[in-house]
Amino acid sequence: MRLARIAIVGVIVVALSGCAGTVAVTSGVPTASPAAGASEATGDPVIDSTTLPLLTADQVCALMTAAEAAALLGSPLEQTPSGQAAGGQDTDCVYQDAEIVVAGNYIKVEINRLGFSGQATLINLHRDAHTLKVGGFEAIGADAQKDPVIEEAVLSVKLAQEAKDPALWIEAPTSAIAEQVAVLILSRLAAPH
Repeated sequence: MRLARIAIVGVIVVALSGCAGTVAVTSGVPTASPAAGASEATGDPVIDSTTLPLLTADQVCALMTAAEAAALLGSPLEQTPSGQAAGGQDTDCVYQDAEIVVAGNYIKVEINRLGFSGQATLINLHRDAHTLKVGGFEAIGADAQKDPVIEEAVLSVKLAQEAKDPALWIEAPTSAIAEQVAVLILSRLAAPH
């Protein structure tokens, strides 16, 4: 049910906003163009994220190495990280240390067209959310919880000045791991190319 809601909202957002552009790839690691700057309105860092949903799954998987993911999960990965791209709506990569993806054994990284405001709404609908700064970027997260049972922690990071712009979504066993993943990825997305 939750995935269906996310998919429906994502389709609506994509239909309403439509966006195209280019992404620079240096050494297999994509960077948004131009590099991160600061929002004039808030002073928060921003990344030109409008082209990020156009990344391939391989490009998103290049944002974090398998060794980094294994260190964060505490055990070797079961298989090569893999992902999928949904035609400019979102692209993800899953790093798992077991044969089957279940809560506690994977990290999912996604660039999602739903955007920060849409993701924040979904988190607030289903969980006790907390706001925070990750690498200077505005974020909202939620821990795994018992009632209702949602076994993974989630984190959404606002990449751009407009809350409707694509955002970074991370699922992980704990909020601490999700934040560590975000710091790694944000530094790579913001790196000058």
